[in-house]
Amino acid sequence: MRDALVGLLDKVDVAIAESKGVVSLSSLESVSRLADEARVRLCYPESVVVVALAGGTGSGKSSLLNAIVGDELALTGGLRPSTVGPLACVPRPSRAALDGYLDVLGVEERVDHDGPPWLCLIDLPDNDSVEVDHRHQTARLIPRVDMIVWVTDPEKYRDASLHRGSIAPVAAYQRQFVFVLNQIDRIDAHDVPVVIEDLVEALLEDGIAEPEIIVTAAQPRAGPPIGVDQVVERLERSRNQAGQVHRKLLTDLAAVASQLVSSSSGARAVEFERRWEVELVKKVSLALEGRVADAGHDLARFVTGLADEVDGETADRLRELAEQVPALVLECAGDVLITSAAGAVEPSPWWARLRGRADVSPEDTQKATDDMYAALDLRVGNPMRDLFAARSRATAAIADLALAVDHLERRTT
Repeated sequence: MRDALVGLLDKVDVAIAESKGVVSLSSLESVSRLADEARVRLCYPESVVVVALAGGTGSGKSSLLNAIVGDELALTGGLRPSTVGPLACVPRPSRAALDGYLDVLGVEERVDHDGPPWLCLIDLPDNDSVEVDHRHQTARLIPRVDMIVWVTDPEKYRDASLHRGSIAPVAAYQRQFVFVLNQIDRIDAHDVPVVIEDLVEALLEDGIAEPEIIVTAAQPRAGPPIGVDQVVERLERSRNQAGQVHRKLLTDLAAVASQLVSSSSGARAVEFERRWEVELVKKVSLALEGRVADAGHDLARFVTGLADEVDGETADRLRELAEQVPALVLECAGDVLITSAAGAVEPSPWWARLRGRADVSPEDTQKATDDMYAALDLRVGNPMRDLFAARSRATAAIADLALAVDHLERRTT
């Protein structure tokens, strides 16, 4: 599957290259960044699963991390939300191999652990942190790791900042989600099923189809931790499921394809050549009757109408062209205002008609028509052809990427 993902990344590069001038620069930068991060992840050990612990203040993320790795590596209590960013606990044998990947993720604080050698844990800032920068860091990192363990507790498991603010926006990655209801030792045993049922209902509302919930007490008031082994077993099971990292990257590339399709306004055809031919004949006739200003304004409305149909960057370029069209029509009329025949300068037929002359031959009329047609097609038609040709190439490249992603998704489900 790795080779297939590399092939998809090549298609992403082609789609980005063909989409310049069609898709907005900001969208292309976002897509390019996601593709670069996917490419970086492919360069680092697939045998290590990178798991983020996400949740609200007081949910016990740090306690769960410490219990998993068997050491007091993460500070617990109320200190970390207001003092530091993400903390990576890296398996000691893979430290050097993962440094580059963590650099890309922007996780600067790192410690080694001697727990499961296949597991890199990232303790994220609390999703309800008072520090805005911490919330942004969490939102940015969540889609970029292999798995996410959402940690909540019996007090805040229905918190809106967890559900609407954090989980629902990234529900597309739900195949990488595990949900932990921590601190169950703080409620009566007969209340646990009720809380679990209510949490499942909330997750279904978030768009999580089959939420998986593990109950834990990572730092109980008395006795050994509860449920931590089940969390480790679940993460190891995901590691042993072939292609966990690859499936995550495929989800990322599916998001890239979807974003490009949306940003390019899809593949709606506008039948440009047929409509332009009809419009051009009409406007040439109008101009040669002496109604140059009317021809210019009518043609500008035609170009603006095309812009309304296509949207995106192409639409912006068409609207810019529409603003220039009246002046371009006037210039094209000026180009055929006089013609040279056998060294003589003569008025063009339409201009002569305005002067009340009747000695205009059919040949002169046809020549003026042809000249005006060619001038308008060159000055107005060709720029639009260039825009629609670029749009077609971008649409084809994006469609090719989307179909390839869909095919690979079907093969792996």
